Amino acid sequence: MSGLKLSFLGPPRVELDGEPVEIGSSKALALLAYLAITGKGHSRDALSTLLWPDSDQSRARSYLRHALWALKQAIGVQWLQASREQIGFRPDEETWLDVQAFQAALAQIAAHDHSSDQLCPACLAQLAEAVDLYDDDFLSGFTLPDAPAFDEWQFFQAEELRQLLGGALEQLVKEYTTRQDYDDAARCARRWLSLDPLHEPVHRILMRLYALSGQQAAALRQYQECVSLLKDELGVEPEEKTV
Repeated sequence: MSGLKLSFLGPPRVELDGEPVEIGSSKALALLAYLAITGKGHSRDALSTLLWPDSDQSRARSYLRHALWALKQAIGVQWLQASREQIGFRPDEETWLDVQAFQAALAQIAAHDHSSDQLCPACLAQLAEAVDLYDDDFLSGFTLPDAPAFDEWQFFQAEELRQLLGGALEQLVKEYTTRQDYDDAARCARRWLSLDPLHEPVHRILMRLYALSGQQAAALRQYQECVSLLKDELGVEPEEKTV
């Protein structure tokens, strides 16, 4: 793939013209992620405070200049828009951002007028592709311990994207179940459950899907797993409908 490819669903990865790019410092990488995801320009003072909160403004702005220089060295200048007071990310037609692709696909599916409660085959395929883009949580494994405001922003971005993934997986489970594609429905339900292993209704969905596909032993194992998790983690018994 030519151009700039930014993958932030999972450990951050940057590719330029199909080749991986190493960003010199974690602060420079954080700066790139923040600019690309927010999609707008930010004042140098705001960025300096975000990434170097313990430094005075003059020193923090100096650190910001070094981070910006590191980005320019790594990916070039065409995707960065910098003035005396502001810095922004400037995408073009050869820029690909997985978070943006994921969100855009879900928005496009939601906007498509379907004549029934079911998705059309094209939207179903697009929804499955969108879910496949989600390798892991936003910036998984990446953190800036000395920049709590950035970590807080990262946390809320990750939570918002996890909720979108959960909704997409729920929709896929319903669609596949309606089509009696129980294997794919169970696969999506397992992934949905991995987002919150204590989500008891999803355990019930999985039990039902296993039963519908003739996997009685798997359904019973799922029930026992649910019972154990609820007891170990919350000290409660499963709901009557689960039993």
